Amino acid sequence: MSDIKKEISRLMASVRNKRLPSSDIIVEETFRKLGFLPGVVKPETVQKNFNNMLKEVWLETLHVLENYEERVYPFNIMDGLIELKKDIIEESQKVAQNEGYPQSIRFFFSSLYPYLREVFLSIAQSRKTRGGRDFELQFGKLLELMNVPYQKIKRAYRVDFMMPSDNLFKQNPTAAAIASAKRTLRERWREVVEELQAMRSPNIFLVTADEDVSAGHIKAICGDYRIHLVVWDEIKQKFTNEPLVLGYTQWANERLPILRQFW
Repeated sequence: MSDIKKEISRLMASVRNKRLPSSDIIVEETFRKLGFLPGVVKPETVQKNFNNMLKEVWLETLHVLENYEERVYPFNIMDGLIELKKDIIEESQKVAQNEGYPQSIRFFFSSLYPYLREVFLSIAQSRKTRGGRDFELQFGKLLELMNVPYQKIKRAYRVDFMMPSDNLFKQNPTAAAIASAKRTLRERWREVVEELQAMRSPNIFLVTADEDVSAGHIKAICGDYRIHLVVWDEIKQKFTNEPLVLGYTQWANERLPILRQFW
């Protein structure tokens, strides 16, 4: 890792840890903002509208995060850069005195460009990482609003929602269900499905927020590994002849109730 990457990595970690709320707080705030709360929405309403409610919190969580980023990043990052690169600030002042402010600003930003580039790359990567964590939290909170019991277990490449519990799965894997949340199918999905297939359960559901599900994904995940893929309802419409591809509405209202009879 270059010195610039290391410096910006430390700076961004410091800003996020001190100023930016965790995914848990962001998602919790989103659910409150939308009024998706126990006692406010009925379990049957969540079940009926699972797809739309998940999509709504998925999109709104990003807006909530963006609002925090706009308040946290501009001043705190620039303050950190100014402290980190005092020599550039001093040289900019000299340029301003000798050549004027336009040249000073040009020198300032051209000198900081390698650092600013790393800052924006760090923000983009952080959003991807948070997006995965956010999606897991959103899915879990909707299960809770539906009064669906689950146990959350961290695996090597994924997080599993063992419904209703890992204990029931060990006793009777045909009655229990496993839902594994994956923000997109672009990264490490093959490792995920290989882990899932090794569990030898007939009720494995890979749930995703990906809008770019391809026929290749369907062939591998559903055909080769025999795992159910749960997608947005509009994505399911593209794969109506694929029985192992389920829309969220179908999953919540048809498949899940069948399994809940045995819990």
